[in-house]
Parts: sequence; structure tokens; C-alpha cells
Amino acid sequence: MKKQFLIFGSAILFTILFYDQELGLNLSVFALLLVVTQLVMHPKLIHNKKALVLAACVVAASVSNAWLLSVVTVFTVVITSFVFRYFVVDPQMKLISNAFNFVLSWPAFVVRFFKVDEWLDFKKDDSKKTIIKLFSYVVIPLVILSVFFGLYVSSSEWLSKWYNRYEWNINGLIIFTILLGFYISFVFWHIKSFNFIKVIDKNLKFHFSRTEQTALKPTFNYIPVAFEMRSGVITLASLNAMLLFFIVVFNIENAQQSIQHISEYSSRTHSQIYLIIVSVFLAMAVVLFFFKNTLNFIKNNRWLLQLTKIWIALNALLICSAFYQNSVYISSLGLTYKRLGVYLFLIICFVGLLYSYLKVQHKKTNFYLIDRMSWVLFYSLVGCSLFNWGNIMTHYNLQKDTADLNYLMYLSGNEKALIDYYKEQNREIPEFLLNRIRYHEDLPLLSKQLYYSSIK
Repeated sequence: MKKQFLIFGSAILFTILFYDQELGLNLSVFALLLVVTQLVMHPKLIHNKKALVLAACVVAASVSNAWLLSVVTVFTVVITSFVFRYFVVDPQMKLISNAFNFVLSWPAFVVRFFKVDEWLDFKKDDSKKTIIKLFSYVVIPLVILSVFFGLYVSSSEWLSKWYNRYEWNINGLIIFTILLGFYISFVFWHIKSFNFIKVIDKNLKFHFSRTEQTALKPTFNYIPVAFEMRSGVITLASLNAMLLFFIVVFNIENAQQSIQHISEYSSRTHSQIYLIIVSVFLAMAVVLFFFKNTLNFIKNNRWLLQLTKIWIALNALLICSAFYQNSVYISSLGLTYKRLGVYLFLIICFVGLLYSYLKVQHKKTNFYLIDRMSWVLFYSLVGCSLFNWGNIMTHYNLQKDTADLNYLMYLSGNEKALIDYYKEQNREIPEFLLNRIRYHEDLPLLSKQLYYSSIK
């Protein structure tokens, strides 16, 4: 199918789904139709496991968004849709490279839009010239004139009265929706992999070349490789001793602490865990620094390898300690988004340490770790979008006497649990809660969230 038909067709579909609507079912329907269109256009994708996994991510995120919309689900639907699109266009391109392509594609629209030859495909030169002339002489001036016409009419009381006197059916919102739909459709279908990113992407490898394995070049020309290795041994031995001491102190300190002032305890615990997360990221950076090249292949590096593995193991132990401390914190004060976020980052850090170990053990490049972690972040985002966290937090917190109802009232997706709680307690259901449910029930179909239709 010609690219221009996909762009204009998607823009029309976007306008139908989103004009005068809130985000809801419409976003999920739009994303699912984009995926189905690509699978129909490229039937071979059905036999590609990676393509099926990425398509399943789009479907899962779209279904979750249709059930209960949140910032996370909207962001995940957009990201998974573009990750799948980039894979369809170039399956060999790395995820981190596509991330840069994605960011640059939006501002690049301003330039690429006027390169009509690249996105208007016609077989006959005459037809092509005719369309180009029509586009250049009519469409572009009309779009620009429409924008300034709307600005000038809005700025003048006389012009506004004149405009309203004729009761025009076209309003500013539908024009904005059409333009936004065209913008998004253009970037999506006329996908761009920038040449300089392609060049960089080809040089990003998971394995060292034979030349790199034998050259044994030092990191700094003025420091011999042997000295660099001894420096690594001294550094890692010192770091391991320091970290072991800190782990002991951290666990003893937290074991002796009692929850007296909730705000102070909360602030202290968050500060400690955030600093631990930062330290684990820096620990992975230390591994990347010492094993970026030569020290992977130098002879007699056994002590450096062993100390590095101990360093990774101790950081994993530190994560376990922080995980336990966060669990104690939650057991005392209940769940919040921040406390769940701590769990997520600790798990990501643990996986990062696992890949750091595999990088050292199998002598991989630094990019191996970066690539693996980029996919970990992607799948973590998809996983986070699949759960109704507001409902989970509400069910957990209501089991405690210290439940903060004011906090729970402002969460979304927990209305049914709160109504059941108020009924069990023979208490009056807050009008604020009932109004929120009625608001969502009264929305048009394309703006609905299926969760609110399930509340009876």
C-alpha cells in the first residue's frame, strides 16, 4: 500500500476516534488497528518470534489502557507501537538506536514534510507532478492560511462576530485534531532512521573483535596495562571491604530503628534506598570501566575477575537488604506508588548486576550490558502497565488500621474496593467518589474506560 494512503487514512481514522473525545478506548483501538495493518501488509511477521512478542506487547498495553487509562498505559501504548514499527522497518537496528530515531523524528517533521518526493509515491511522473503541484499550490498555502485565519479571527471581536454570523460548521478543534492526526500518522508511517545513527548502530557490537582481543591497549597511554590491572585489584579490594562494612552497618542500624515519627522514618528510609540504588548503578559503571576492553583478555587477571564477581555479589546482597527494608516499611505504613517504584528499581538493579556478571564472565563489550538493560526497561514498562496498581494498593492498605483514606480517595481504579469498604463499615459513601464514577459512566463510548462500566 502506498505510503500517502496510509498517512492520510490514519489521519482520518485519528480524527474520527479522537475528535471531541477524551483519551480512552479510542487510543487502544487506534494502536490495535495500526498493528493489524502492519501484520496484514507483512504476512511474514507472523512467523517471526520477535515480531510476535513485540506485537503482543502492543496488544497487552492496548487492552490494559482500554480497561483503565493512566499515564503509564498511554506512554506504554505509544512506545510499544513505535518499537514494533521500527522493528518492521529494520529488524537489525538496536533498541537504543531506535530510541534516538524516535526522539529526532518529531522535530524532523518540519523539514521532512516539505520533501514531498519522499512520501508521495506515484508510478507515473505526470500524475506525480500534478499531485505535487496541487499539494504545493493549494494544500500547503491553505493549511498555513487556516492557522493564521484562526489566530486573527480569535484576536478580533469584529472578525469573531462576522465568523459566527455565518454559523460555520468547521471549528478550531476539528482542525487541530486533523493536523495532530496527520502529524502523528506522518511520523509513524514515514518512519525515519537517520544515516548518522545507522553508522553508529553498525559499530555497536556485543563481542570484541580479534584485533581488540590481541592489541591489549591501555586505557591511558601513560599507564601500562599491568599497572592498570593492579589498580583495578586495589580499587575493587578496597571497595569490597568498604561495601561489606556498610552492609553490616546498614542492616544493624535498620534492625534497631523503631517507627516513632512517621514523616522522619519515611524520609530517612526513602533517602537510604535511593542512595543505595544510585550506588548500585555506579557499581555497574565500575565494572564497565575496568572491563571495557583490554583487562578482559590480559593474562593473570584471575584476581581482578574474582574481586569483580565478589563486588557484584555484595551489591546484590545490598539490594536484598534494601528490598527487605522497603518491605518492612510497607508492612508498617502501607503501599504507595513511591514504595512500589522502589521495588521496581531494585529489581531492575538486580537484573543489571546479573547482566554485569554475564558480561564479565563471557567477555562481552560494554554495549552488551547497555543493550540488555534497554530491553529490561522496555519490558518493565510493559509489565507495569498491565496491573491496576490503585486497586492493589487499596486492597492491601485497607487491611491495616493505619490506612490513609485521604490518599486512597485520590487514586484511580480503586472505586469498587472503596465502595465495598464503606458498605462493610456501614459508613456513607463520599459524594466525591460517586461523582467520579458517574462522570466516567456518562462519557461517550470512545472515551470510556471499561473498568468503570464494570462497577455496579
